[in-house]
Amino acid sequence: MSETGSSKKEVNVHDGHRERMRKRFRETGSFDGFSEHEIIEMLLFYTHPRRNTNEIAHELINKFGSIAGIIEAEYDDLVKVKYITDGAATLFKMLPKFLPVYYNSKNNGMIYDTPDKLIALFEPYFVGLAHEEFRAAYFDNKLALIRNVALDSGDPSGSPVNIRKLVEIALRENAATVAVAHNHPKTISKPSTGDINTTQQIIDVLRPLRIDFLDHIIVGEGKTISLRDSAYIKFLNI
Repeated sequence: MSETGSSKKEVNVHDGHRERMRKRFRETGSFDGFSEHEIIEMLLFYTHPRRNTNEIAHELINKFGSIAGIIEAEYDDLVKVKYITDGAATLFKMLPKFLPVYYNSKNNGMIYDTPDKLIALFEPYFVGLAHEEFRAAYFDNKLALIRNVALDSGDPSGSPVNIRKLVEIALRENAATVAVAHNHPKTISKPSTGDINTTQQIIDVLRPLRIDFLDHIIVGEGKTISLRDSAYIKFLNI
């Protein structure tokens, strides 16, 4: 058989495999039953139209350990993997950033009057973050969201909190209420003494401005907590 004929046969076999994978996903409507390397393999279908992405997916899992490891990897480290193009690396970095956009669009007009709703608001922003980040959400007097912004980012050992910036945005947006959130990368969500003290500082700064403090959400490894909905609230002078 000619080289051209052999190549065409390999492409046809590979295309059949791709369609079977897509059909499997369509029929279940989820990734239940898929291994991590199969999920990565499917994502790579859309950046590698003809290449066998199974081997690339295995190489990524071997190098970074898991889907989370791939998503959290630096762009420069991703493109060092054989056959990982700029498009593929950019796709992996885009995935966690798409989640908060989706949830904000879905929850447009929601009234954030419970800790569970606040947790759902903040959690997507911390997916895939290997560093600590501090965010603030601003609400009107009916607890409808005005704006959700990142105030500060730090290294994995801690994030500074720019309270002045938090207040400036609250005044500019004419916010009636503020909630804050930050993450504990790779660790549990139990608040530290510093977390409690920072929360109290924010409350004390907002009170004279007649801006209510709603909650402090902490996103940790495997669990997210609300300070208002937990025993830690007793430490705060709200």
